[in-house]
Amino acid sequence: MNTLFLEPTEYSPRVKFSTDDHCLEITGISRPEDVIGFYEPLLQHINQYLAMIDSMDTEERKDIIVTLIFDLEYINSASSKYLLQVISLFKQLKDKGMEVEVYWYFEDPDDQILEDGEDLSEVLKVPFRFLTRDEK
Repeated sequence: MNTLFLEPTEYSPRVKFSTDDHCLEITGISRPEDVIGFYEPLLQHINQYLAMIDSMDTEERKDIIVTLIFDLEYINSASSKYLLQVISLFKQLKDKGMEVEVYWYFEDPDDQILEDGEDLSEVLKVPFRFLTRDEK
C-alpha cells in the first residue's frame, strides 16, 4: 500500500500516512475551503489501510504499533469533525486489541489546540499524549 502525502497549503495541513511505518502525521493549519474534498481521500486511504490490517492474521498484527501525530496550529470546526472521524477509524484497531498511540502537540497550556485535543480524546475515549512543541 502506498504512502499518502498531501502537501500543505495556506489553508490545509500537511498529511503523511506511511502505511509501512503505520504512522499518520497531520501538521499545520486545517481550514481547507473544501473540507470534504480534502479529508475524504484521507478517510478512503485509512479505510483501505484498515482492510489491509483486517486481512492479516493475529500473529502478524500483534507487533504493530499505530502512531497518530497531530501538530496543528489551527483547526476550524469542519476540520474538527473530520479529525474525529479519522481518530474514530483508528479506534477500531484499538478496540480489536492493537496498540494505537496518539500524540497531540500544542504551543502552550492556554492554547485552544490543547483544548480541542482534550475534547476529541474525551469524546472518543482514546488516551492522547499531550506534548508541547518543545517536547518534539
